[in-house]
Amino acid sequence: MRVMLIDDHSLVRAGLKQLVAAQSDIVVVAEANRVDGALEMAQKSRAELVVLDLTLPGGASLPFVAVLRRETSAKVLILTMHDDPAYARAALAAGALGYVVKSCPESVLLEALQSVSRGRLFIDLDNDEQTDHLWKTLMQPSISGDTDYSGSKLSSRETEVLRMLGQGLSNLVIAERLELSPKTVATYRARIAEKVGLKTTADFVKYARDMGF
Repeated sequence: MRVMLIDDHSLVRAGLKQLVAAQSDIVVVAEANRVDGALEMAQKSRAELVVLDLTLPGGASLPFVAVLRRETSAKVLILTMHDDPAYARAALAAGALGYVVKSCPESVLLEALQSVSRGRLFIDLDNDEQTDHLWKTLMQPSISGDTDYSGSKLSSRETEVLRMLGQGLSNLVIAERLELSPKTVATYRARIAEKVGLKTTADFVKYARDMGF
């Protein structure tokens, strides 16, 4: 398994490399401390799995997950300090196959690496009850009408509009920036609301935040 590590803390990367070095079937082929430039490194190193921190300089990590999945064949495992189901949902919606908190035991991280490399979903939060609940919500369709974190349902234009709505911009301002009519922006907003179950402006802002915009 060819692994790339992306984390802005050198001690974290060193610890991961030491853990991996003891495994006969895993090798670290590249490492980076920020998002910008990481795509080219992943491509050149032919990484099969990218271990990615959520909070990095040089750009937002969640949109970068989608870029990795689109531009490379690498699978993505999120390794983060954020023990929050909302972040986990957003990461998985962006295309990650695994989400693990940094406080997990080494055995759990190794299991996550193996599972994700085989294309299997892996989630481990600090709170077992939260982990179980997240698994249940992911494994069955939502019938409650609550927000659906499947950002992949959105088209590229809808995603662009969502990003701007998440910044609190009005339909008129978005229309001017995208060179669209306000009516067209309103139509995109209605489509987004219908696809992912959003209602109020606050819903749009929270959803955009959870998606890493």
